Amino acid sequence: MSTKKRTPMELRLSRQTYAASWPCRTARRSDLEGLAFLLYAAFRGTVDDDGETFADALAEIDRTLSGGYGDLRFDCSFVIEREGALASACLIGLFPPGGTPLVVFSMTRPEAQRLGMARYLLQRSIDALLDRGYERLTLVVTEENAPAERLYRSLGFRSIHET
Repeated sequence: MSTKKRTPMELRLSRQTYAASWPCRTARRSDLEGLAFLLYAAFRGTVDDDGETFADALAEIDRTLSGGYGDLRFDCSFVIEREGALASACLIGLFPPGGTPLVVFSMTRPEAQRLGMARYLLQRSIDALLDRGYERLTLVVTEENAPAERLYRSLGFRSIHET
């Protein structure tokens, strides 16, 4: 079991202004294997890597799609495909109790990082949640994951302990 320190963060939702645009679509149950490959590639060798195998990634995505982090909002979860594979994804679940929207995963393949995909997909998810009447979005970030924390803070997320 991981002993990494994680910070819960929250965002009060507001309409997004996009700096870039990527062709994307909503996530689907049939993306199971593609999302598992994406998860494995995105987290391998990072501060969030606890030595998981591809089989572990497949089980984690299956758990996510099956409601392990609350009902997955497929209509608020988006993916970008490039060259026949998923390059980036933002998966939103409704975390019980209360059904608070939660970023379950925001992930991008290493070769596609720093192109604005994660930001764009998070913004699409924020706008989709607003369209459905939600007012806030939560996530949890590993404290040593400075690039992710910078992205989240630039979008307005604040540590729940700061609010």
